[in-house]
Amino acid sequence: MADSQSSLLEQVRSGNRQLQLLAAEGYLPLPPEQLIPLQVDLAGGADAEVAQRARDTLRKIDPRIAGPFLERHASEGVLSYFAEELSHPALIETILRRRDVPRRVLARLARRIPPDLQEILLLRQDAIVEQPMILEALEENPQVSTYSQRRIAEYRQHLLPRQRAAPVAQPLPMEMDDESLEAALEEVRNLPPAGEIEEKTGLSEGQIRMLPVPARLKLTRGAPRNLRTILLRDSNSQVAISVLLNNSLSDQEIEQAAANRSVNEDVLETIAKRREWVNRYVITKSLVQNPRTPLAAALRLVSKLSVRDLREVGRDRNVADAVRSTALRLYRIKQQ
Repeated sequence: MADSQSSLLEQVRSGNRQLQLLAAEGYLPLPPEQLIPLQVDLAGGADAEVAQRARDTLRKIDPRIAGPFLERHASEGVLSYFAEELSHPALIETILRRRDVPRRVLARLARRIPPDLQEILLLRQDAIVEQPMILEALEENPQVSTYSQRRIAEYRQHLLPRQRAAPVAQPLPMEMDDESLEAALEEVRNLPPAGEIEEKTGLSEGQIRMLPVPARLKLTRGAPRNLRTILLRDSNSQVAISVLLNNSLSDQEIEQAAANRSVNEDVLETIAKRREWVNRYVITKSLVQNPRTPLAAALRLVSKLSVRDLREVGRDRNVADAVRSTALRLYRIKQQ
C-alpha cells in the first residue's frame, strides 16, 4: 500500500495531468498528510485548471479531516496557505493554537481574523513576546475589537518591557568589608528603633532599612531567617534578590515571598524563573494571584493551575485583566 501511494505521488509530481486533476479534487487514495500538501502545491501550480480545482477542493475541505493534520503534521507552507486562503473558524483556531506555528503566519492571520479568534490569538503570549509585530498586525485588522485593543495596550505596558527605552544601568554597589559594616551598624544604633529587634544585628527593622545599600547587601549573605524576611521586603531589588541567591531558603519562605504583595516585583520574577520553585503548586498559584507579579510571568504560569483555581483566579478582581480572562478561558477549555 505504501509503495502504491508513493508511486501515485511520484506520478502526480512528474506531471501526469489526469492524476493531478484527481488529486486536486481529492479523489486519489492518499492519507491527509500526503494529499493535503499535494493539493496545496497544485493550488499554486502553473496549470490554471488544476490549480482552480485544488483551491475549490481545499475551500470545502472537511475540518474533521484537515484539523488533526494541521494540528500535528502541516508544514509552514501548508499552514501559510490555510492562513491566507481559508476562513473556516475551526481550522484557523487550530493554527492559532499550534505551539510551533511560524510567527509570520500568526501575523498574517492577525490582520484578518474576527474578534472571537482575536481573543485566542491574544492567548499566545509566547509568540507575542517573540514577535511583537503580531500586535501591530492585529491593530491593522479592520475588525479589531475594543477588547483586543485593551489587551494590546496591556501587553505593551507589561508583557513587552524590552520595547521601552532601556533604563540607564545603575552601577553595582561597592563591596563592604567587615570593618565598614560594623561601623555602619554602630551608626544606625543611635537612631530610634522601629519594630522588633533582629537578633544577629541587634537592630530593629526600621534601623536596618536605614543602612546603606552595600551594608544591606553584605547582611544578605548567610542571613538567619528573621533577617532574610526583612531583607526580602527591601525596596532595593539588588538587596532583595541577593537574599534569594545567597541563602538556602525553605519552601515555606518562598511560598510566603510569592504571596507577599509588598515585595519587589523583581523578586517575584526571579522566583517565577526558578523551575524548582514553580514546580511547587502552591508557589505557582501564589505568583499568579499576586497582583505585583509581572504580567508576563503570571500569564506563563496560569496554565498550570487546576480547574478549580482557574475559576477562582477568573473571578479575582485583584489580578490583571489579562490574567483573569486567560484563566476563565482555560477554565472553560479544561472543564469540557
